[in-house]
Amino acid sequence: MATAGVKRSFAALDSGGTGNGSGSGSNGGDAPSSPHLNGNSNGSSKAARVDGSQTPRPRQSVETDHRPSRHTHAISSAASSNWSSYPGTESPSIAIGLSREPTPVASTTTTPQHGGVQHRTNGALPAFPADASIVLIGIRGAGKSTLAIIASTAMKRSVIDCERVFQSIVGTTSWAYKRDHGAADCHRKQAEVLRDVLAANARQCLIVCSWTDRGVQVLLRDFSRTHPVVLVLRDARAVGEHLRIEDDDRARSLLNASSAIFRGCSSLEFFNVTESPGAAGRDGDGDDADAQARKDALRGGHHPPAPYLTLKRAERHFLKFLSLVMPAGSIPFIESAFPLASIPTEDRRFTYALSVPLSRLLRNDVDMQDLETGADAIEIVVDCEPGQGDEAHGTDHNTTTTPGSGSNVLDAERLSDVARMVGSIRRTTVVPVVYHVVPPPGQQQADAWYMEHVLHALRLAPEYLTVDLARLGDYELSSIAAIKRRTKLIGHFTTPAAEARTWQDPVWMAQYRRARAQGCDVVRLIKPAAAIQDNFDVNRFKAQVADALGDTRGIPLIAYNSGPRGRHSACMNHVLTSVAVSPVSELITPPGAPLRPLITAKEATQALYGSFLFDPMKLYVVGAHVEYSLSPAMHNAAFRALGIPHHYSPHSTPSLRGLRSLLDDPYFAGASVGLPFKVEIIALTHSLSRHARAIGAVNTLIPVRRLNPDGSIPRDEKLFNCRNRAGPVRALYGDNTDWVGIRACIRRGLSPANAVRPSSCGLVIGAGGMARAAVYAMLQLGVQSIVIHNRTVANAEKLADHFGQLFARRDIPLLSTWSDAEARTTRFHVLRTRDEAWPEGFRKPTVIVFTIPNHAIGDVPAPNFTAPEPWFDSPTGGVLIDLGYKTLDTPILAQARARSHRGWVTQDGLDLLPEQGFAQFELFTGRRAPRRLMRENALRAYTDEKGRSNLAQLQPRLNDITEQEP
Repeated sequence: MATAGVKRSFAALDSGGTGNGSGSGSNGGDAPSSPHLNGNSNGSSKAARVDGSQTPRPRQSVETDHRPSRHTHAISSAASSNWSSYPGTESPSIAIGLSREPTPVASTTTTPQHGGVQHRTNGALPAFPADASIVLIGIRGAGKSTLAIIASTAMKRSVIDCERVFQSIVGTTSWAYKRDHGAADCHRKQAEVLRDVLAANARQCLIVCSWTDRGVQVLLRDFSRTHPVVLVLRDARAVGEHLRIEDDDRARSLLNASSAIFRGCSSLEFFNVTESPGAAGRDGDGDDADAQARKDALRGGHHPPAPYLTLKRAERHFLKFLSLVMPAGSIPFIESAFPLASIPTEDRRFTYALSVPLSRLLRNDVDMQDLETGADAIEIVVDCEPGQGDEAHGTDHNTTTTPGSGSNVLDAERLSDVARMVGSIRRTTVVPVVYHVVPPPGQQQADAWYMEHVLHALRLAPEYLTVDLARLGDYELSSIAAIKRRTKLIGHFTTPAAEARTWQDPVWMAQYRRARAQGCDVVRLIKPAAAIQDNFDVNRFKAQVADALGDTRGIPLIAYNSGPRGRHSACMNHVLTSVAVSPVSELITPPGAPLRPLITAKEATQALYGSFLFDPMKLYVVGAHVEYSLSPAMHNAAFRALGIPHHYSPHSTPSLRGLRSLLDDPYFAGASVGLPFKVEIIALTHSLSRHARAIGAVNTLIPVRRLNPDGSIPRDEKLFNCRNRAGPVRALYGDNTDWVGIRACIRRGLSPANAVRPSSCGLVIGAGGMARAAVYAMLQLGVQSIVIHNRTVANAEKLADHFGQLFARRDIPLLSTWSDAEARTTRFHVLRTRDEAWPEGFRKPTVIVFTIPNHAIGDVPAPNFTAPEPWFDSPTGGVLIDLGYKTLDTPILAQARARSHRGWVTQDGLDLLPEQGFAQFELFTGRRAPRRLMRENALRAYTDEKGRSNLAQLQPRLNDITEQEP
């Protein structure tokens, strides 16, 4: 319950004032003063982009005769107020007595009531339209406007801020209008403005709203039936600082009160994790030693990141969230470039879900950055009982009520804590989230507690959500399946150790069939092992499932034994085995305690090699002069961390003939291809990835040991599932990850002022294989004007012609959608000399990529290339990337560093190498790369052209690793 003081503060907040009741200046809404946020420049909300939003198609009614389980009344009662707070996920099968009028999500038919609960039947919630406008709501200071600008740039959408529209119509802020005309008139006017904004901007917009009046809530609740309405949360301290509330407890109470209201009119929830200034705030502070280290770092190619670069992680995090909410492929998400991104985790072999109790996360007992090592997913185990794990807040979450009372079992702060942990994990890792709820003891209360957590999980859009097959009946399972949208359900079933059911018991097959019938996407069956024999019996059970399905497509099955005797079957399970964060010393679980994993991902991987299922393999970096390469140190460290006994070494050769002995080795697992073979090596391959084919260069060579029956090379998961096994090489597959690394470096270096727009221009210096990857990376980011300069003009023209023909044939696999007009206006220009005038109609470049080797190679001296001054004339600066790392003090890098005060940011080969290496590691092993560890080891192994190591020079970079995007 909010105190009277909090209510007064919230009233001031609702009208646009600060938390202490005073005005906050001319901007009564959430947005900063920015012309990009004014969705109505001519004073009429009607003029704000009317586009004729489509009326959603009615959903088909589906008949069902499933009766509720014995838990239905308790679950329904607990959900009675919760469902009304989740309009976009309203139960399609249960109409529960609500304290306020519910918002229907579909036409329904009524069936007889059971236990006082009215049943409704209808189809699953449809996906949001790809062009549906997205509404961001929440308390002022949550960061809605910043997130809207971030998303608008990536999605090419307009930003509409309701408060600024209000000001353009009325001529004053909401707060001032309320003061002069009264609360009732202000709220009526806000509702009118919002109604017009939603009607006129139902497509291709991001709408920001901080208002909370009941009329506004009704409009948002109705809009959330067909559009994403996202509650944006943030920590109390950050919100308090924005609202100038010095008392943390008061800020927290205000935040909880507002969150409870906003949840009632939103369908989704995003926690905007506050970024610390980190490296951006270290420039110019510290002792003399630190100052000297910074100077050394500048000479070594590193400049402390600008403050805006801290938003890069927020950008990746928010776009990831939207990619899980909107239809597949409609959001240009950053990770989609990586090889494993296109393969569902449940379709890969020997994947691991790192099991992390929520209680540990709330206690800050886990290093978020280390969670990614060896994990293919993070399983958040919601294990806390109400009131547990909240001492840090000084609050009591034990606000439970008796089932049927109409009150929520979980309070607003508890729900926000869960959202915060999901947000923190997504901010620091790239792997999917599995949300698993373990209810507390106590039958009725546990049911209500469990169901509220499950419903809240759907608001957070986890990639996977477990549903307890033992706790929920068919009726509840099908209801959850109907509202899950893109979240995949894992039907979870286990039995108590005391029951000691064998795998021959029909209950296991019955639960598999039931989960499949009720809409689950994966089934997880775990049996406490009573004897070693159980580890063999579970394999027989899996074979029985396959036989029973016949030619019918089943759903992925997770099945293994728990406990010390079940570790063998856990290691041999193929799909998302739950693993521990660290080695477990106490193997015996107390009676009645929930199941917990007893092996780590590294131990499970080592078991696969120790049992000869996989083989130790050999990998190489090949090129004319690769003795100095940092790739061996980087990849070997990653192999050790994951428990993979592979070895990666350099192999220099003057010609491709020197690769014959490597390719004939049955233990050859792949190679990184260096200069000068990136184009020439295509002649040795039998198949190319779509990216390598478009680029016309290869930097990754993969052996293929198993062909399709027709002799073709397998694709996707079939290709990855054949990794890590020795045997004759039957074909070679070529891929290119250089462009992935270059794209990442460009993204990291671009400021908001230099965000890619149709007028943006890029400059590529060089015309070899790396230049091809650079052009491709720019195109993937949406750069439509590209200038190429190379000493040999014919090669530059050949490069420009290559990509020009691809666009003419519409044969380039762009990850983001380009319109026909954008494709037609994409243009290339070759600068024949350094002195040639900049091409007319091209803006000065904000992206410059230098692809020529920056050091001496054999008898060829270092190029010592400098760019003409006009090439740096962009008024907003830009990013310059020198792809070499043998020397970090090249003339062109020095030119850009000297212009850092004008907005120029530099990146070099030490930034690029790990970024492209992450994708290579996936291709080599079929596993996710430990990114932080690979970055660190590449830096620690670095030596300059004279073989000298200078960790002091690189220490600032090592410090900044934790601040980088995952």
